Amino acid sequence: MGKLTPAFICPLCSSDRLKRIPFRYRFKDRFLWGMRCNDCGLISIFPRPEPEEIREMYVADYFTGADGQTHHMTRDYLSATAVADNTSMIEFIKKHKDHGKFLEIGCATGAFLHRLQNHGFEVRGVEISEFAAGYGREKFGIDIISKPFSEDLIGHELHENEFDIVFMGDILEHLTQPLEALQIIHRILKPDGVVITKVPGTLNLISTRLAFTLYRLTGNQKTMTIPPYHLTEFMPRTLDRMFHQAGFSKVKIDQSTKHPKTITLRHSMLENMIKLAFQYPNYYLTRWFGVLGDRMMAVAGK
Repeated sequence: MGKLTPAFICPLCSSDRLKRIPFRYRFKDRFLWGMRCNDCGLISIFPRPEPEEIREMYVADYFTGADGQTHHMTRDYLSATAVADNTSMIEFIKKHKDHGKFLEIGCATGAFLHRLQNHGFEVRGVEISEFAAGYGREKFGIDIISKPFSEDLIGHELHENEFDIVFMGDILEHLTQPLEALQIIHRILKPDGVVITKVPGTLNLISTRLAFTLYRLTGNQKTMTIPPYHLTEFMPRTLDRMFHQAGFSKVKIDQSTKHPKTITLRHSMLENMIKLAFQYPNYYLTRWFGVLGDRMMAVAGK
């Protein structure tokens, strides 16, 4: 595809040896392509949306609207979080730290932070959406920084060696520079601090691997018409490498996937049939051997 521009650089290993995969977004009259790094395997979306375009994707409608034809919930975010049961996640967090200073990056309205606060944690949040941050400050009285998570926050809103736990639930894949975000987290964690991250890994599924193989063989591609919310697609090995490269040790990644009866089928009839048929063996392989999951939970110590 010719010489790459400086923007087409792998955000994990800085290689310029990237190759298109049969996946793209149609966004504001242009295509944003999924590109796999030939050196480390990380998949990123290029060209990146501009910072202002990213902020526009997370206005009020992102939290108050619902559309079953997108990759978001069929129930709006505010309603869903109001009744969400976070018990298992809170218990998981308390196994690592049962108290202390807790920061959630991409905290949205702060509903999860509010529940953690009731369990004795001192909580703060960072959220790019001014609507969500304002909602959380007003409803829950939580300190939510309404700015992008960047190095500019250090020394002002955030400080080095400040937090016992930093949490990101389905956020790392939304960031333009995920490695930089982990490096910042490493700086703001206390020496014995812990980071907990949840990310999707849709491309890790058997059905997705097969679909992409068929796309390549037939010269077709999957085109998404929703905004490019996910700018990075992780596999277990690329997620592990990113944490280690950011300076973390003792990285542990667990994989999971949904039971076939609970998966959402949003695509064509053929795609849905393939996905459902392969979800059964995929589910048991993930459950028994911890592989091929489309959900990853990473826990790492400083």
